[in-house]
Amino acid sequence: MKKALIFDMDGVLVDSEPFYFKRRMNYFKMRGIEPDSTDIHDYLGMSNDQVWAALVNDPEKRRQLWQDYQSFQDENPIDYRQVLNPGVRELLQYLQNNGYGVALASAGIPEEINRMADECQIRPFFNLILSGEKLAANKPAPDIYLKAIEKLKVSREESLVIEDSYNGITAAKRAGIETWAIDQSDMGVDQSAADKVVADIPEVQRLLQN
Repeated sequence: MKKALIFDMDGVLVDSEPFYFKRRMNYFKMRGIEPDSTDIHDYLGMSNDQVWAALVNDPEKRRQLWQDYQSFQDENPIDYRQVLNPGVRELLQYLQNNGYGVALASAGIPEEINRMADECQIRPFFNLILSGEKLAANKPAPDIYLKAIEKLKVSREESLVIEDSYNGITAAKRAGIETWAIDQSDMGVDQSAADKVVADIPEVQRLLQN
């Protein structure tokens, strides 16, 4: 019997990765600089540090560009309301109504996680919101999922993680938690380590109710 669900953010709650990728590529084009990778697959489910390591191999150049990019990012924000995945609010309401513990565990930066939760008006559904950026090791390390079950006061067996990326699935499985992946086969994501691959968020709710 599951007592808690733990959600990744990007690719699970919000379809944000294509926007992030396009924004990064537009920034590099504007600056007249060729990034070290123009393959979106190199960025899916990555922490901010991992993303920028893939964008710019040189550490000093990376530091300078990241500082500059922060202004560009602030001037070109994502509207999370426009990319909230169908069925998210309904699933979160179902979990709340049925007494599940609910956590958000993202590799992203805290400011963006919190902005998404507020813009999409889903913060009240979460008992806990965690950022891997605030822990000793981010995904694919298991730290964030171990912290989530500790804070929710549930066991591994009582928990279920909803993920999508290779890094996220790896983190959850290393934590010893059952993991369902939102299907990203169209993006070529390796989800073979997941316990189950589901089509979308509404399917998660259907399976929980059956």
